[in-house]
Amino acid sequence: MAPAREAVEICRKRAARDPAAAHRQELATALHTLADRLAAAGDHEGALAHAREAARTFAALSEEHPEVFRGDLARSLTSIADKTAATGDRTTAVLFARQAIQLQREVVKSAPSAGLPGLAAMLSGLATHLTADGEPAEALTHAEEAAGLYERLVAEDREAFLPEYAAVLRTVGNHRARLGDLSGAVSAGLKTVACRRELAVLQPAVHRPELATAFADLAAHLNRVGEPDEGLSVAREAVALLRELVPEAPGLRPTLAGALGALAQNLADTGSPAKALPAAREGVDLWRLLAEEQSGAHLPELALALRNLAKLRGMNDDTEGAVDPAREAVAAYRALAVENPRAFADDLAHTVGDLARALARTGDHASAAEAYATTATEFAEVHPLTTRRLRVERSIFLLDCPDPLPSEGVRALVSFLGRDAGLEPEDGPDLVTVRARRALRAHGDREAVRAAWEAETHGPAPDWLSLSAATLEAVGTWMFAPDWTASRDLWSRYADTLGSEEAAAALEELALLDPATARQHAALREFVLDHGVTSAYDPLILSGQLTEWVGCDSWAESRAYLQDHPRLLQVRPSPDTPLSHVALLDVSRAEGMDAAYRLVEDRDALQAYVDRALEAGDGTSLMHAAAIEGQVFEDRLSSFAHAQVSMVLSGAVQGVEPEELAELVPRAPEEIRGRLVREVAGLSVRYAEPYGELWLRMIKTLSGAA
Repeated sequence: MAPAREAVEICRKRAARDPAAAHRQELATALHTLADRLAAAGDHEGALAHAREAARTFAALSEEHPEVFRGDLARSLTSIADKTAATGDRTTAVLFARQAIQLQREVVKSAPSAGLPGLAAMLSGLATHLTADGEPAEALTHAEEAAGLYERLVAEDREAFLPEYAAVLRTVGNHRARLGDLSGAVSAGLKTVACRRELAVLQPAVHRPELATAFADLAAHLNRVGEPDEGLSVAREAVALLRELVPEAPGLRPTLAGALGALAQNLADTGSPAKALPAAREGVDLWRLLAEEQSGAHLPELALALRNLAKLRGMNDDTEGAVDPAREAVAAYRALAVENPRAFADDLAHTVGDLARALARTGDHASAAEAYATTATEFAEVHPLTTRRLRVERSIFLLDCPDPLPSEGVRALVSFLGRDAGLEPEDGPDLVTVRARRALRAHGDREAVRAAWEAETHGPAPDWLSLSAATLEAVGTWMFAPDWTASRDLWSRYADTLGSEEAAAALEELALLDPATARQHAALREFVLDHGVTSAYDPLILSGQLTEWVGCDSWAESRAYLQDHPRLLQVRPSPDTPLSHVALLDVSRAEGMDAAYRLVEDRDALQAYVDRALEAGDGTSLMHAAAIEGQVFEDRLSSFAHAQVSMVLSGAVQGVEPEELAELVPRAPEEIRGRLVREVAGLSVRYAEPYGELWLRMIKTLSGAA
């Protein structure tokens, strides 16, 4: 710490005497080093203050020399993101991490080899911050992109990047598991283990702990995917290795606790729930000790372990013994959800359900219902959505209890649904209302439900109450079809069902899950009924194919797709279609696909196309060329200049400001600037009137004289 502070003071004095870029860069770097030392010492506020000063310095340098200091600014924003997260402000950390990645992508464009490792690391960091902020789905997207980049880097330098690749693969596997992609989690887990085995052979002391962690993760994934036998073998290997390592490396105790939990789950699922109990209890005891030692840092893991222990005791017919760990798990999740409802409200709701069922198995249904009610009341102000959900879950729970509790459950659900139970659109999918409706439909006493509805609402029972499961499934399958071709085929298969009035009621219910898609399909349904399948689906299928074509990964793939879907040449592209692809369609129609794809694959062929357009004074062709120059070859100066020339040749001169090119001129090679000056000079002679003054301004700007 002391040398780091002294370095900052020396650099600060030097930069004050001589504010040259090199001295300010030294100061910013020293500030970063001090910020890292402060963070390591636990002074997160002090670390953040110095990281911010470093970022401000790099921001000023980046304004002056963007190509030189953009990467430094990106790294400094990443540091701010990490330091901000350490203070507990996860949402702001995500914002800084996003800004850093945006800058680093610009670095990669100009220097791919130098910029890719930093981009991969920043994407992995953003995934971590998003996870902490309760956004696992988006976190997975960025983690997978990071894994793809590290895979490329490993192919170039295996020794340097294999550890980072293994680390991000572990993140991908855990996120996939959390989001329900169990086979994807296993796939990532197997790759992680393979990488860690290789690294452990090379450097056992460094990488055996990470190998043990990879074993523990894979064991859990295999259990969830329904392969407990394979998971059991991996879990045993993980526990054995960790027991060997923990005495010398107590920092691995959390990993051991997790591995014990995975071992218990796999033992239970291979038919040995009694053998699973000792491992589960040992895991709970270890998590409890860790949570006490580290001020609750491991409370989420303890809560999950308690929940699993309660389930195991239930599997071993210990109905009384299952209640205490379930009750303790609820208390842990309640504390977590108060602090971070977005991240833990779902776990809390599930765990309250576990406790209620455990109490019900002892015959204490009143206490089970009270567990829901008490927790719901506690969250009325902290997180009203959780209260809403728990109250509905309590009502659904009552439906399966002894009389007279089912009647109370029906009345409570009817009361909830009879008033304005829907959420506002910005609140997202209304899973609670959907669950309440399905519970009433599934209730055995339909007449009691109808009578309760009429008594509570003083109106007739709604159409959704009599929806059949078959209709709801058919409409849901059609509504969430992967593409429009599949949607059309599903309509043909379920035409009678989808055309019925009951389907309209099903769409109204599905609107609670996805309002925009439901509205779109309600309109589509009416259009099909009025105009027929072909008229309704053809434009949609072509639009989807256009999107797929634009998304092709290479020009060879793009060309093959267009050859396989020639009807795309008849499509009027949507306004958001990239102009380079609009140009491809227009040139393909006029000159054929061979000529069109030469323009995006061969820079010389594109220049020849430009020369012909200039010779003919063809503004439309020149605009196509400008789009390809900018979006395909990243020649921004040629693209902007030719776009302006195109507008002049077409007579659309309003808004043409040649001076706007001035910012791009210094960054372009002399060869390009000279070519553009010659092109515009030639046009100024042939088309001097009535735009001679515009041509002159353009020539001055391109030559640097403006």
